[in-house]
Amino acid sequence: MRRGMLGRAPSPAYRLPQRGGPGRWLRAVVYAALLVAAQGLLSRLADAAGLPAPDLFLLTGAALAWRLNPAWALVAAYGVGLGQDLLGGGVLGLHAAGVAGGALLVLMIRRYFADSGIFQAVLTVLSAVAGQWLVFGFLTYWLRSDLVTVKLLQATVPLLFVGTLLVFPLWERVVGWGFGPRSGAEENLS
Repeated sequence: MRRGMLGRAPSPAYRLPQRGGPGRWLRAVVYAALLVAAQGLLSRLADAAGLPAPDLFLLTGAALAWRLNPAWALVAAYGVGLGQDLLGGGVLGLHAAGVAGGALLVLMIRRYFADSGIFQAVLTVLSAVAGQWLVFGFLTYWLRSDLVTVKLLQATVPLLFVGTLLVFPLWERVVGWGFGPRSGAEENLS
C-alpha cells in the first residue's frame, strides 16, 4: 500500500473513484465530444427559437457533484466551466465560476437528499441553476459590470431552468454512460 506524506495510507476521500478501468478515459473523451456537439446544436436551435439553450455544461458539473467527493467535484466543475469559456467568447472564468457555484449548491443538497427520482432531479437542476446565477450576479457586482441585469434575470433564468430540466433525464443517461453511476447521498462526502 502506498503511504502518504505523514506515513499513513492516503484517505479514500482524496482519490478519484476508480470505475471502468482503462476504457473510462475513452468514454470521458467521447463524452466531452458529445457535450460540445450537443451544446452547440441546442444553442443553435434555441437561438433560432429566441430561447436560452439548456446548459449541458452546468448539468455536467452537477453530475460530477453527485459522483465525486466535494473537493474533486468543485475542481472538475470549474474545469468543465473553463472548457465552456474557452469554447465560447466572453469573460474567461465566468462560466467556470458559475458551474462551480452550481456544483457547490448541488453538493449541499447531496448531503441531505438521497436519489429520490423526480424530486431529486428538480432539486438538482434548481440548485445548479440558482448557484450558477448567484455566482454570475456576485461577479457582476464585483466587476462593476452590466453582465447580469434584472431584465436578463427575468427573461432568461426561468426559461433556462425549464429547458435544462427538460433535457436532464436524457443527459443524465449520457453522463451515466460517460462517468458511471451516481454514488449515494453520503458516499464520498468525508
